[in-house]
Amino acid sequence: MATAAKNLLRDLSVSCKDCSLGELCMPHGLDSDDVDKLDESVSHTKLLKAGDILYRQGSSFKSLYALKSGSVKIITINQESGEDVMGIYLPGEIIGFDGIATSKYQCTIHAIETSNVCEINLSKVQNNIPDINRQLLKHAGKTLNHTSYAFSVGKASAEKRIISFLLDLSNRYRARGYLHTEFNLYLSRSEIGNLLNLSPETISRGIRKLERDELITILNKRRVQINDIDSLKSLITEC
Repeated sequence: MATAAKNLLRDLSVSCKDCSLGELCMPHGLDSDDVDKLDESVSHTKLLKAGDILYRQGSSFKSLYALKSGSVKIITINQESGEDVMGIYLPGEIIGFDGIATSKYQCTIHAIETSNVCEINLSKVQNNIPDINRQLLKHAGKTLNHTSYAFSVGKASAEKRIISFLLDLSNRYRARGYLHTEFNLYLSRSEIGNLLNLSPETISRGIRKLERDELITILNKRRVQINDIDSLKSLITEC
């Protein structure tokens, strides 16, 4: 069997207690017995290919999902029946809180690249681990904080929105132990513009300016390198 295939099978079968995501995901704060019970409530075999849909806006709530590898984008249908990009999820983040309140998912989750998700049976895990709600609230709070952050960024100048978007991704990659000064921008210029409420042309001009100022380097069509993270941070704190 090819090495890539062996690695994929290993990643799909790893249990919660052996998962490298550590405190980013559910096991943090749970004792060993509860982690074993969590394993009984989680499927470790859901694989998404680029373009696959995890769930659609308006569909009945089924499960929460922990993104184990890869990345997915969050899409909502607007009043004109067009699609709005609301953000992306990275490994260690919990997906599906948008479906709990109304029992229907409020957005569509679309795989950007090959991604591996753990499906969490909410009813089963709550029965098995009565204290799990504390963990769920922590992750729901992170999701809410990120949404509030994105909303506040939307009031800033175009340059600050673009910089904040790059720094947000950098911070989230760093929290996961990944290289945080060089990463892929899986969203297109149009999708980034949709997310930041800017035109694709404005996004392209803003990125080119940051590159001319040698704050970032575009390594290829999608990959960006941050050259001076402190200067970027200072730019978004300026009045």
